[in-house]
Amino acid sequence: MREIMDFERMRQLARDHGLDQVLDQSAFAELRLLEASKGEIICAKGERPERLYFLVQGKLKIYTTLPNGKSLLLRFSTPLALVCDLELVNGKEAKNTVESVNKSLLLAVSYRYLQNTYAENARFLHFMLEQVTHKLYTFSNLSSLNLLYPVESRFASYMLSIMEQENEVTEEIQTSKLTELADMLGTSYRHLNRVILDLSERNIIRKEQRKIVINNLEELREIAGGNMYE
Repeated sequence: MREIMDFERMRQLARDHGLDQVLDQSAFAELRLLEASKGEIICAKGERPERLYFLVQGKLKIYTTLPNGKSLLLRFSTPLALVCDLELVNGKEAKNTVESVNKSLLLAVSYRYLQNTYAENARFLHFMLEQVTHKLYTFSNLSSLNLLYPVESRFASYMLSIMEQENEVTEEIQTSKLTELADMLGTSYRHLNRVILDLSERNIIRKEQRKIVINNLEELREIAGGNMYE
């Protein structure tokens, strides 16, 4: 990740998201503004993180790798979201991989500046508890999505989740990555291909060279049934 040396912008982003209210002054002074490019890994499964991240702009994809080598999509995160917060508390290796969906901005602070102080900061602990509670709630919902909903609904939810803006009516994914996407959605490449063909015949999406583009956003939302990987 690239560090952006714009301290006024960094402090403004921190204030905009209320971080000046939950971090003590020493930790707040140690914040760094980082830019992650599209597809860049913020934290990989098995790594021991050294920093706590606050997502303040962009979107992150969180997935895990199964023993058979396949990946399973867990959720997407939007601001304000914490990354590597559980590892700060338990001191263990990361269980999931976090990847930037598009260009993202994150504020980072070293574990070294937090570990001796965060346990005595009631506001920070309350903030952490809120974040963990939200993660548990979304994980429960998305476990149901992965287990109980048809692939068509899961694919529709994925397409909606990777949209950069709520009012954006088109989104694309590279068809060359469909095998990886099928793994993440817990299905086979052939089944996913059949779903994409059916949605294309219904003019809900279309293939454009090596891309998949949304034609009918409202119908895609109906297929997703209000479920999102967020």
